[in-house]
Amino acid sequence: MRTAPGAGPPIEVKICGLLRARDARLAVRLGARWIGIVRAPDSPRSASLAQARRVIEAALAEDPAVNPVLATGRRTRAEVAADAAALGVRRVQPHGLSDAGVRALADEGLVVHRVIQVPEAAGRLPAFRAPGDSEGPLVFDVGGGGSGRSFDWRILGEVAPPRAFIAGGLRPDNVAGLLPRRPWGVDVSSGVEASPGVKDPDRMRRFFDCLGCPA
Repeated sequence: MRTAPGAGPPIEVKICGLLRARDARLAVRLGARWIGIVRAPDSPRSASLAQARRVIEAALAEDPAVNPVLATGRRTRAEVAADAAALGVRRVQPHGLSDAGVRALADEGLVVHRVIQVPEAAGRLPAFRAPGDSEGPLVFDVGGGGSGRSFDWRILGEVAPPRAFIAGGLRPDNVAGLLPRRPWGVDVSSGVEASPGVKDPDRMRRFFDCLGCPA
């Protein structure tokens, strides 16, 4: 969690697409309160269950209050639920799952982070429902996640939606441009990588430093 000058409450930070325990430890030390593990057959950041366990264990060893989030794509509701149970994860971020599937996961006691897909050239935000008290944050992202592309942050208005992570194309050299929109949270993956799933320590440090940069 980081605070930007004059930007109001601290910003929640999620580092996603983690494959290595060392990267998870550094993310938490730098201030990330959320870590994301991907389980998606078509993603270069897709973790095996063994890799995912090591990442989660390393992050929780640094801070037992950190929130692991299982991000999935091209997975059925049953597969998502089974992976969450195998990893001991309560929070899931399913991409491409039907509304009925999302509701079923919530009915099973999982906290669902709903993804709101924003077209790269969108002139306004898609319609969305604010999360209830028992629901996870929203995630505004381009495409199916991990695209490395951003939407026009001006459509967020003067203040970004509450309890929402802004994702897609965030990097150390551009995140300061998002801060005037006062986002509740930021979700970064490829923008702090040396290669898919391998985080670059210097880029990660610069990203966190830039959360305190003036726009």
